[in-house]
Amino acid sequence: MIKLRKNMMVLLALVFSFSILLGGCQKNQEKAQENSNVASENTKDESKKVLTLCTAKELTNLTTLTMNKENNMACGLIYETLVAYENGEIVPKLAESFEYKDDGKTLVFKLKDGVKFSDGEDFNADAVKKILDFDKSNPNFAGIRAVAEIKSTEVIDDNTIAVHYENPSKFYINGFCFQNVLGMPSPKSFTEGNFEKFNKNIGTGPYVYEEFKSGEYTKFVRNENYHGEKPYYDEVIVKYIPDASSRLQALNKGEIDLIYGSDLINYDDFKKGSEIKDVTGEVNKNRTLTKNLILNPSKKELEDLRVRQAINYAINKKDIVDSLTYSYEDVAETLFPKDVAYCDANYPTNYSYAPEKANSLLDEAGWKLNKDTGIREKDGSPLKLQYVYWSDLVLAKETALAIKTQLKEVGIDVDLVEKDQMSWWTDGIKGEFHLTTWNTEGSYTEPHKFLQESITEMDPHLMPLKALSDSNIYIDAIKKASTSTNEGEIKDNIQKAIVYSNENAMDLPLSYSKEMILYRNDKIGGYDFTSTPQFFNIYSVKAKTSK
Repeated sequence: MIKLRKNMMVLLALVFSFSILLGGCQKNQEKAQENSNVASENTKDESKKVLTLCTAKELTNLTTLTMNKENNMACGLIYETLVAYENGEIVPKLAESFEYKDDGKTLVFKLKDGVKFSDGEDFNADAVKKILDFDKSNPNFAGIRAVAEIKSTEVIDDNTIAVHYENPSKFYINGFCFQNVLGMPSPKSFTEGNFEKFNKNIGTGPYVYEEFKSGEYTKFVRNENYHGEKPYYDEVIVKYIPDASSRLQALNKGEIDLIYGSDLINYDDFKKGSEIKDVTGEVNKNRTLTKNLILNPSKKELEDLRVRQAINYAINKKDIVDSLTYSYEDVAETLFPKDVAYCDANYPTNYSYAPEKANSLLDEAGWKLNKDTGIREKDGSPLKLQYVYWSDLVLAKETALAIKTQLKEVGIDVDLVEKDQMSWWTDGIKGEFHLTTWNTEGSYTEPHKFLQESITEMDPHLMPLKALSDSNIYIDAIKKASTSTNEGEIKDNIQKAIVYSNENAMDLPLSYSKEMILYRNDKIGGYDFTSTPQFFNIYSVKAKTSK
């Protein structure tokens, strides 16, 4: 009995040991399979073609509802426009064609057939009508006349939509080029009356919004059902890196592949970045926009034209361009270069740097230099100006400091006031400034949009114009140019307006800005700047492929 019990004990021990052995083998097999799956997944990830970008602000609101600058990097990935601006011309995009009818009061779009939103729904005339009707109701679109002045929209057939206006304008079509606000989101994306956020991010573009991780990144994956040319990269990851030095560090470590645009790179960053091993920097040879100041004659210190002219003569634009941009930017002699449509005007006054002329004009205007303070005075009051600028604009502070220094050389004291975007804009339209930054927008918006907005209550030119007794010359010229379809009449009136601004020293153009890019040259072979360089273009990236 004892022997039997011993045999049973031995047998049980053997069984137990065998079960442990089997269990261990099974766990090892499961672990091996898990590692194999991980390895397979890693291999799969490594085989994906991924482009990693960065932005200074999180892409928490990828909408076409407002002109958020951070969306310039990503909106074009998921939303497309009806038309686009390429090589100085407006060409069809989601539209197959477009034409004006009814003496310029109706714009008809023939849409491409077979285009779908990324969720599989049809992109058609009914969808475009819903989008434009929603945009028309959005107060944020007040500055885009192509939308704000819509009288009605009409579906002609499944692929044709007519947009009706009260008045004709040659420039309505230009407004439809706005990639960041006139992209076509699915009607499922928005809710009537909600002009702050989209419900979903659904478009017709080459990529689909996949993931947002707060504080880290936003991920986009290729739209495999895209109607156009398939992009090279399977995924685009946009990392959130608010600090400029951290962006350069991430580029150096290969954590990102490129940094794009003057909103993310100033010229010091560009110079430093170009010196990093395996990093190449490129500057667009063409301008993006004009960096400009508005001078406000509604302020008593600037009501005399001679003082405003003196400020123009006292500013050494070349010195600012050379010192702050390493001469990459060009001095702006005029608000719009002469190669911009309708802008080859002859200006009676040329404001080249001439401090001696500035001093002479200030003397004539009765502002005498107090040798003790170095500041000019009139009737016991110092010539003191308030220069207001938007804090987020690249080099805005540095430019303001340079101008403050230059104006002090002719006896003008300047207080610098830095404001966030909303405060800068609201104070601007109230005329609460002597000088303020107000740049043009470039490409398809010039010169008409800048001029049209300048005579509205939403623009800082409003108070300066009210202070000029003959401003009707400027206002009437812009109104005529805006509602005419005659090329000669448009040109004559635009030139009348820009010459008026120059002769009254209302706008003070400083320089023509450029876009820049820094990229890892072990992964990217180059970048082709487009005709709308303020917007990043995924198709412009020249991927470096292994042979």
